[in-house]
Amino acid sequence: MKTAVTVRGRRTAVALAAGALALSFGLESAGTATAAPAPAKASDLVAAAKPKFQMPFACNTHWRLDTYGSGHNPALDIVVKNNSGSSGKAVYPGFKGKVARTFWDRGAGNVIIVHHGSGWYTAYYHLKDKHSRYVQKGDRVNAKTRIGRVGATGSNSGNWAHLHYEQRYKTGGIPTEANRKAVHFNGKSYTGKNKTWKDVVSKNC
Repeated sequence: MKTAVTVRGRRTAVALAAGALALSFGLESAGTATAAPAPAKASDLVAAAKPKFQMPFACNTHWRLDTYGSGHNPALDIVVKNNSGSSGKAVYPGFKGKVARTFWDRGAGNVIIVHHGSGWYTAYYHLKDKHSRYVQKGDRVNAKTRIGRVGATGSNSGNWAHLHYEQRYKTGGIPTEANRKAVHFNGKSYTGKNKTWKDVVSKNC
């Protein structure tokens, strides 16, 4: 009798264990037993959403990029390599988008801001021609749509032909200089206080 009880008890324990194991497999296969993944950080979402910006110039042209001090970085001032013959060079968005604003600013001169989706914008200062000459607010543009030309307009240009360029991020409304982010071209970062890149080739091809 004692032996039969012991055997019966063991059988019951095995059956219960098997049932629990089967139940756990069933829950996992239904997707309810696995732990929920950790929520993504906001910084990860921003990085994932950033467009694949290219330089705002013709393919295979050579340029010098400068960030200058903390008051200017992460914006870039861009001129032709060796700083010769920049005035009048065509400026492109480097990625598809929609023109958000074109306007005159006393310091920045002729300015164009393009919205590229997912909260990302680019800004172009000191353009040579009137801000609405090539594009106007609401126009759809692509990487090779000419939106302006390098110039020296506005009191902050120093009468020196160059493109002041910014990449900005803001999810609600048009961003300002306070929303500037590190610039990336062709997947590479060009940022940091007092940095210079003397020969960067545009891959806006």
